[in-house]
Amino acid sequence: MNTEELLAQHRRMAESYRNAYLRQGVQDGEEYTDEHGQEAWKFAEGAIYTSPYFTGDEVIVMSEALADTGKAATMEAKAYSLTFPDWKPTDFKYWPAANGFVMKTRWHGHTVDGTGMGFYSYSFVETNDRGEITRWETHVNDEYSAFLEVAIGTSGPFHGNAEYLEALDRCLEKAGVTI
Repeated sequence: MNTEELLAQHRRMAESYRNAYLRQGVQDGEEYTDEHGQEAWKFAEGAIYTSPYFTGDEVIVMSEALADTGKAATMEAKAYSLTFPDWKPTDFKYWPAANGFVMKTRWHGHTVDGTGMGFYSYSFVETNDRGEITRWETHVNDEYSAFLEVAIGTSGPFHGNAEYLEALDRCLEKAGVTI
Protein backbone atom coordinates (compact mmCIF):
# COMPACT_ATOMS: atom_id res chain seq x y z
CA MET A 1 0.00 0.00 0.00
CA ASN A 2 1.18 3.52 -0.63
CA THR A 3 1.00 6.20 2.07
CA GLU A 4 -2.44 7.44 0.99
CA GLU A 5 -3.85 3.89 1.08
CA LEU A 6 -2.30 3.23 4.49
CA LEU A 7 -3.77 6.43 5.92
CA ALA A 8 -7.20 5.42 4.58
CA GLN A 9 -6.81 1.91 6.02
CA HIS A 10 -5.82 3.31 9.42
CA ARG A 11 -8.85 5.62 9.41
CA ARG A 12 -11.11 2.64 8.60
CA MET A 13 -9.54 0.63 11.41
CA ALA A 14 -10.00 3.36 14.02
CA GLU A 15 -13.53 4.19 12.89
CA SER A 16 -14.57 0.53 12.83
CA TYR A 17 -13.36 0.16 16.42
CA ARG A 18 -15.26 3.25 17.54
CA ASN A 19 -18.44 2.35 15.64
CA ALA A 20 -18.62 -1.23 16.93
CA TYR A 21 -18.47 0.03 20.51
CA LEU A 22 -20.82 2.99 19.90
CA ARG A 23 -23.45 0.54 18.64
CA GLN A 24 -22.69 -1.61 21.70
CA GLY A 25 -22.39 -4.50 19.27
CA VAL A 26 -19.10 -5.82 20.60
CA GLN A 27 -20.84 -7.30 23.64
CA ASP A 28 -22.87 -9.41 21.20
CA GLY A 29 -19.83 -10.54 19.20
CA GLU A 30 -19.67 -7.78 16.58
CA GLU A 31 -16.26 -7.50 14.94
CA TYR A 32 -14.50 -4.30 13.90
CA THR A 33 -15.92 -3.97 10.38
CA ASP A 34 -15.91 -1.02 8.01
CA GLU A 35 -18.92 0.66 6.41
CA HIS A 36 -19.05 -2.13 3.80
CA GLY A 37 -19.12 -4.91 6.41
CA GLN A 38 -15.52 -5.90 5.71
CA GLU A 39 -13.28 -6.82 8.62
CA ALA A 40 -11.05 -3.79 9.13
CA TRP A 41 -8.57 -5.23 11.63
CA LYS A 42 -6.11 -7.78 10.31
CA PHE A 43 -3.13 -9.02 12.27
CA ALA A 44 0.22 -9.78 10.68
CA GLU A 45 1.92 -13.07 11.42
CA GLY A 46 3.81 -12.60 14.69
CA ALA A 47 1.72 -9.55 15.72
CA ILE A 48 2.04 -8.65 19.39
CA TYR A 49 -0.11 -7.04 22.07
CA THR A 50 1.23 -5.38 25.18
CA SER A 51 -0.17 -3.30 28.02
CA PRO A 52 1.28 -2.42 31.41
CA TYR A 53 -2.23 -2.80 32.87
CA PHE A 54 -3.51 -5.90 31.07
CA THR A 55 -0.37 -8.01 30.55
CA GLY A 56 2.24 -6.52 32.89
CA ASP A 57 5.72 -7.11 31.51
CA GLU A 58 4.52 -9.88 29.19
CA VAL A 59 4.21 -9.34 25.47
CA ILE A 60 1.47 -11.48 23.92
CA VAL A 61 1.96 -12.96 20.48
CA MET A 62 -1.55 -12.67 19.09
CA SER A 63 -1.51 -16.08 17.41
CA GLU A 64 -0.64 -17.65 20.80
CA ALA A 65 -3.19 -15.70 22.87
CA LEU A 66 -5.63 -17.68 25.03
CA ALA A 67 -8.59 -16.01 23.29
CA ASP A 68 -8.76 -14.35 19.91
CA THR A 69 -9.17 -10.59 19.85
CA GLY A 70 -12.88 -10.73 18.98
CA LYS A 71 -13.76 -13.16 21.76
CA ALA A 72 -11.71 -11.24 24.34
CA ALA A 73 -13.37 -7.96 23.32
CA THR A 74 -16.82 -9.58 23.54
CA MET A 75 -16.06 -11.02 26.98
CA GLU A 76 -14.90 -7.61 28.20
CA ALA A 77 -17.82 -5.63 26.74
CA LYS A 78 -20.38 -8.18 27.97
CA ALA A 79 -18.89 -8.24 31.48
CA TYR A 80 -18.83 -4.44 31.72
CA SER A 81 -22.41 -4.18 30.39
CA LEU A 82 -23.71 -6.38 33.19
CA THR A 83 -23.08 -3.53 35.64
CA PHE A 84 -22.99 -0.61 33.19
CA PRO A 85 -25.68 -1.38 30.56
CA ASP A 86 -25.00 1.82 28.61
CA TRP A 87 -21.18 1.50 28.66
CA LYS A 88 -19.63 2.83 25.44
CA PRO A 89 -17.34 5.56 24.13
CA THR A 90 -18.48 9.10 24.89
CA ASP A 91 -15.49 10.72 23.20
CA PHE A 92 -13.15 9.29 20.61
CA LYS A 93 -10.19 10.78 18.81
CA TYR A 94 -7.70 9.13 16.51
CA TRP A 95 -4.62 10.12 14.60
CA PRO A 96 -3.68 8.06 11.53
CA ALA A 97 -0.10 7.95 10.27
CA ALA A 98 1.66 5.98 7.55
CA ASN A 99 2.84 3.34 10.04
CA GLY A 100 -0.32 3.03 12.18
CA PHE A 101 -2.60 5.13 14.33
CA VAL A 102 -3.25 6.28 17.88
CA MET A 103 -6.68 6.25 19.55
CA LYS A 104 -7.84 8.08 22.66
CA THR A 105 -11.21 6.90 23.97
CA ARG A 106 -13.33 8.17 26.84
CA TRP A 107 -15.46 5.25 28.03
CA HIS A 108 -18.45 5.87 30.28
CA GLY A 109 -21.49 4.09 31.61
CA HIS A 110 -24.12 4.17 34.33
CA THR A 111 -25.10 1.49 36.81
CA VAL A 112 -28.77 0.56 37.13
CA ASP A 113 -29.04 2.98 40.08
CA GLY A 114 -27.66 5.81 37.90
CA THR A 115 -24.09 6.01 39.16
CA GLY A 116 -21.83 7.12 36.33
CA MET A 117 -18.23 5.98 35.95
CA GLY A 118 -15.68 6.15 33.21
CA PHE A 119 -12.06 6.07 32.18
CA TYR A 120 -9.72 6.83 29.29
CA SER A 121 -7.89 4.30 27.18
CA TYR A 122 -5.06 5.03 24.78
CA SER A 123 -4.08 2.61 22.04
CA PHE A 124 -1.03 2.72 19.83
CA VAL A 125 -1.35 0.52 16.76
CA GLU A 126 1.55 -0.11 14.39
CA THR A 127 1.08 -1.74 11.01
CA ASN A 128 3.20 -3.13 8.21
CA ASP A 129 3.15 -1.92 4.61
CA ARG A 130 0.02 -4.05 3.95
CA GLY A 131 -1.95 -2.34 6.74
CA GLU A 132 -1.80 -5.43 8.99
CA ILE A 133 -1.29 -4.87 12.70
CA THR A 134 2.19 -5.76 13.94
CA ARG A 135 1.95 -4.19 17.42
CA TRP A 136 -0.98 -3.06 19.55
CA GLU A 137 -0.33 -1.36 22.86
CA THR A 138 -3.00 -0.18 25.32
CA HIS A 139 -2.80 2.15 28.32
CA VAL A 140 -5.55 3.26 30.72
CA ASN A 141 -5.75 6.18 33.13
CA ASP A 142 -6.06 5.97 36.91
CA GLU A 143 -9.89 5.94 36.86
CA TYR A 144 -9.84 2.46 35.36
CA SER A 145 -9.13 0.46 38.52
CA ALA A 146 -12.14 1.94 40.35
CA PHE A 147 -14.33 1.32 37.29
CA LEU A 148 -13.13 -2.27 37.04
CA GLU A 149 -13.77 -2.96 40.73
CA VAL A 150 -17.41 -1.98 40.21
CA ALA A 151 -17.75 -3.63 36.78
CA ILE A 152 -16.18 -7.04 37.45
CA GLY A 153 -15.29 -7.06 41.14
CA THR A 154 -11.50 -6.91 40.76
CA SER A 155 -8.82 -4.71 39.26
CA GLY A 156 -5.24 -4.89 38.08
CA PRO A 157 -2.69 -4.36 36.98
CA PHE A 158 -2.91 -7.88 35.62
CA HIS A 159 0.04 -10.01 34.58
CA GLY A 160 0.41 -12.39 31.68
CA ASN A 161 -1.96 -13.68 29.07
CA ALA A 162 -4.55 -15.24 31.36
CA GLU A 163 -5.14 -13.15 34.49
CA TYR A 164 -7.48 -10.52 32.99
CA LEU A 165 -9.37 -13.06 30.86
CA GLU A 166 -9.87 -15.25 33.94
CA ALA A 167 -11.29 -12.27 35.86
CA LEU A 168 -13.73 -11.59 33.01
CA ASP A 169 -14.66 -15.26 32.84
CA ARG A 170 -15.37 -15.35 36.61
CA CYS A 171 -17.61 -12.28 36.30
CA LEU A 172 -19.53 -13.77 33.36
CA GLU A 173 -19.83 -17.18 35.00
CA LYS A 174 -21.17 -15.62 38.21
CA ALA A 175 -23.85 -13.88 36.11
CA GLY A 176 -24.64 -17.11 34.23
CA VAL A 177 -23.44 -15.69 30.90
CA THR A 178 -21.53 -17.78 28.38
CA ILE A 179 -19.66 -16.44 25.37
